[in-house]
Amino acid sequence: MRKAATALIACLAVAGLLAGCGGPKGGARSDDHTAPLPSGGYKDGTYTAKSGTDELGGVGVITLTIENGRITKADFKGIQVTGQPKDETYGKTIGNINQEYYNKAQKAVKGATAYAPRLVETQDIGKVDAVSGATVSHGQFVEAVKKALRQAQGGQKP
Repeated sequence: MRKAATALIACLAVAGLLAGCGGPKGGARSDDHTAPLPSGGYKDGTYTAKSGTDELGGVGVITLTIENGRITKADFKGIQVTGQPKDETYGKTIGNINQEYYNKAQKAVKGATAYAPRLVETQDIGKVDAVSGATVSHGQFVEAVKKALRQAQGGQKP
């Protein structure tokens, strides 16, 4: 009886851990995040798109510049539910500062800055790897880039 109870508790603990790895709720895990990347035929111009919301209501916004069919500039910003950018103040709260939460938030902000330059370098969203601590931002980045590239193909308006 004791072994069965221990086994049941162990199974529930493992299931709980696996469920915690399921990823964010909301737009960062939408169909646009997993849909194939549009390829080729991009019209020159500047295109802006945003991701769906994450579990805290924030979004990712990308602005891509296309010249001669190539991505020449990319600017990605995380935007909080308040409309404020995720910057050096992201993760601070009014009153007492939870240093651990602030540090995690800042790690995410810093990690997300790697995505846009890597996209310009590789021209391939599939080669822009997620950075530890900034995986929700990566999902938002991928989703927003795919939307912007569809706009650049003329298939979707902003």
